Amino acid sequence: MKRDGIRQFIACSSWFEGAPGEVLDRLADAASYRQFPANSFLWSLGEANTNVFGVLSGRVRISVSSAMGQDFAIVDRESGAWLGEPCLVSDAGRVADARALTDCEILVISRDVVLAVADTWPLLYRNLFRDNVTNSRGLYEILSGMLFYPLRARVAARLLLLVEEHGQAVADGILIDIKLSQNDFARLAMGSRQRVNRIFRDWSERGLVETRDDHLLVRDVDGLEKEIVPFE
Repeated sequence: MKRDGIRQFIACSSWFEGAPGEVLDRLADAASYRQFPANSFLWSLGEANTNVFGVLSGRVRISVSSAMGQDFAIVDRESGAWLGEPCLVSDAGRVADARALTDCEILVISRDVVLAVADTWPLLYRNLFRDNVTNSRGLYEILSGMLFYPLRARVAARLLLLVEEHGQAVADGILIDIKLSQNDFARLAMGSRQRVNRIFRDWSERGLVETRDDHLLVRDVDGLEKEIVPFE
């Protein structure tokens, strides 16, 4: 990737919004371009990483795992996102995995460079704070769902979020333009694949959702919203 493209990508990111030209130049000169094939890890649980990562293309999943081998997908991050900011304040090992769900193009910048930039342009911390608040809000919503909503409601909420982010209107509904298996939804909603399969089978029979060419077609958004009912 050419330097001008790297610089433009950095300039358009939430972390470096409003950065002066000399800051963008320094970051672009320090950035390295890497490719991560699908299912490879940007970092693993417990790893002490000293870089931050910008997602040029593809999709990266942040997830946590148990000692029993169970895992829970916290969030999927896509083009334009930056990851790995905890290394800017601590050397402690990562508390979650970051895995490429698809083939990904990633920018990697050393934390030393980012911290040096922050010394000359402290407004970077304001941007990081805003980004952290946004991400924390999403995490609280996920935790609320886990505590107060049954699996069916959690799966429906995740599916409606994908409609908002990746939905394409077609003649008979809204097609989600990324591939996600029911196993993926089990991880996203913290449920077993068997139970998620039963939920999708029921929705298919009721005309809410169907599978089409390895993608999901939501036929009835209003009906899906009615599935989001808390525990009684």
